[in-house]
Amino acid sequence: MKKSGLLLLIIFAAGTISGHDEKNSPGTETGTLLILVTGLKNTQGQLMVALYNKASDFPDKEPYKGSITSISTNKELIKFENIPLGDYAVAVLHDINKDGKLDKNFLGIPTEGYGFSNDAIEKFGPPSYMQARFLYFGKDDAKTVDLEYGIPK
Repeated sequence: MKKSGLLLLIIFAAGTISGHDEKNSPGTETGTLLILVTGLKNTQGQLMVALYNKASDFPDKEPYKGSITSISTNKELIKFENIPLGDYAVAVLHDINKDGKLDKNFLGIPTEGYGFSNDAIEKFGPPSYMQARFLYFGKDDAKTVDLEYGIPK
């Protein structure tokens, strides 16, 4: 059974968040994908954003691209450049204590913020790639991810 604790634990294991930088084939149209993360409760810790392009990797394997950034306000804008046309999904973690995993209380309820593209949320684990996926047209585009803390509403 997938649990929200497992949700981002593996995604953000040491070394995986950087993703790998795949070369685009000649003639492939690319653009800049902006991810606006909203609903941050505070500026403690770091913001971890993972961009996936394969259903088989989401959300517990190495992302296509990743970003780790400090937090300066209750919303942050993350930029992924040279992204080709395709299907993608995003997973986000507000890693308050910078330990690279989604922390939970003794009941298993997340104590750090998390979210997914399309604001896809499941009550007892991560959403599927199909719930979080979106089509990126290879041009400049923006998506918003609103963070949840605790049990999703």
